Parts: sequence; C-alpha cells; structure tokens
Amino acid sequence: MADLAARTNVTIKDIASVLNLSHATVSRALSDHPRISEGTKADVRRIAREMGYVPNGSAQNMRAAHSRVIGLMVPDIQNDFYASIAKIVADAAVAQGFQLALSITEDNPQRELNDLRAFVVSRAAGVIITPSETPEPETIALLKGIHAIQLVRQHEALAAEAVVIDEQAATRAATEHLIHYGHRHIAYVGTTTDLSCGEDRLAGFRMAMQHAGLEAGLVAVGAPRIEFAHRAVHGMMTGSSAPTALIIGSSRLTVGALKALRGLNLACPADVSVVGYGDPDWFELVGEGLTTVAVAVQPMGTYAIDLLLARIQGEPVSGNSRQSLASRFPATLTVRGSTRPVSG
Repeated sequence: MADLAARTNVTIKDIASVLNLSHATVSRALSDHPRISEGTKADVRRIAREMGYVPNGSAQNMRAAHSRVIGLMVPDIQNDFYASIAKIVADAAVAQGFQLALSITEDNPQRELNDLRAFVVSRAAGVIITPSETPEPETIALLKGIHAIQLVRQHEALAAEAVVIDEQAATRAATEHLIHYGHRHIAYVGTTTDLSCGEDRLAGFRMAMQHAGLEAGLVAVGAPRIEFAHRAVHGMMTGSSAPTALIIGSSRLTVGALKALRGLNLACPADVSVVGYGDPDWFELVGEGLTTVAVAVQPMGTYAIDLLLARIQGEPVSGNSRQSLASRFPATLTVRGSTRPVSG
C-alpha cells in the first residue's frame, strides 16, 4: 500500500474501488453505521488512512479553497527559539491577512498527527512543521498533499522544503574554539541523532576533534529535554576523568547543563568551559556571559513564512525535486566569558 500514501485528492469512491465495495458501504463504514460489520469498518479506515483521506474535503482541495489560517507545529514553546519563531511567523502572517494557529507536539507522533488532521480538516492554507523523530505514516501522507515547510529538522520521508541551520559548521566552530584554547578533553551533550539536527551537530563535533587528532568519545545524546542534560552533565563531571570543556547541542539542553553544574557547585569557566546553544537574552547574564552557538532566528523565521506564503499564492517551485530543497542558515559562535584557555 506504499503507493497509496502518496496520493492526494482522495475520495470515498477511490477507497471503494480499492476495496471493491460500493460507495455507500464505504460512506457508512466511515460514519460508523451499525449495519456495517466491524471487519469492514476496520478495512475501510485502514485504507482511508493509508491513502491520506480527509473527511469533508481532501488536502488537495484545501489548496483551492483554503481558510486564512496558517499552522505552526513545533515541539516545545518553552524553547526560546520556537517562541521567537512563533512571534515572527504570526506577525508576518497577520500582515498578509492570515492568522496563526499553534500546535505544540511535544515530539509525540500521535499528537502531531491529530493536530495536523485538525489543520487539514479546517482547510488551513499551509503549515510550518518541525517534524518529530518518527512521524506516523498518515502524517507523511497528509503533508504530501498540502503546502508545508519543514523547520530546523528535515525528515527524509517528507517531501516538503526545509529551512534549517548549518549545524555541522556551527558545532565544528565551537569545538575548534575550545581546541584553540588548549582544551583536549572535551565532552559533547546533544540531541538524539535520530533527528537530522542532532546528527549534524554531533558530526561537526567529531569532525573537529578528529582533525585535531583528539578522541571524541565523551558524548551523550538523547531527547532535547532539560532532565536528560542534567543527568548527562552530572555524570560526566562526577566521573573519574571529568572534561575540561563542555559543548551543549540544544538550547533546552543548555539549561539542563547549567543546572547540573550549579547543583555540583561548579563554575564556568573556573571549573569547566561551556559552550551553549541558542542565544536568549539571559545567556548574557550567566557569569561573565555564556559563549554560545547563536542561531539566525529572525532571518530563518522570516524566510520560512515568506516561502510558505509564496507556495500558498501559487509561485512555482524551483529545482527538480521538493525533497532536495533545503535552505541552510549559518549560525554564529558568540564568544563570552564562559570559555577560557586551559591554565598551566
């Protein structure tokens, strides 16, 4: 059934044809009619999901008669980056006569699917999505039939254009900065490599360490949650061979790392040099300021919403394949007081 998931403009008649049932039977099955057997209902629902069928009009029809709503689907609004993106997208949408509807998925694939269904059924004009690690097959099918832009993460199964960060270059620059300061025992704490951004950030760290002839074995990757970073950094700093420097590969993980250091009464850079990720205003208030990988939030947010609006308004897609299109924005290493040369 893999080919069914790629179809758009799916109707009840299409489902009926696949199952060799009448149009009326499929309609009744979808409306949970008591005279339709449970087995038939299950078959109809399964095929409907695989084909990307949406009640009250397909995703394809949404393009021709959409509402003035744009969906923004992000994993965590407590993350300063996503909060800033929401503000940028909302302002730009309103300026063009659209309204922003926010979905906070918590990286939960089912929640992501439920919210996307709601956007499609309400005929939202399009969505900007930071996809979860393992989107449901129906999510992938639905996104193929609507105007969609991926943000920060690029999932290989999604054909939507992507607006991402040059993660490898950013993390490599952070690592080279610490190596230049004389650090040789550097640890990395980052987002799971099952996410494209996590994979690229770790690759940048390893590339810099390998180029300098250093071991890159002190690594912890996991969910982009404060609790994970807290556990990881606590374990590293209380181990038999604590690192002299830490690179943190996520803004939320940076919070967890700093909490762990404070709980251990360790200061940066006196006890350990630290490079964070993102650059909310409060990073300048950490000691003498936190050295960090600063993301181009305003340009990224503006580009993502402008790109989506262009697609909604019918501008042609450049390039040979939507899936190959990824606009990468550079990140800047902002050096402050949380890193210093190794003494002695």
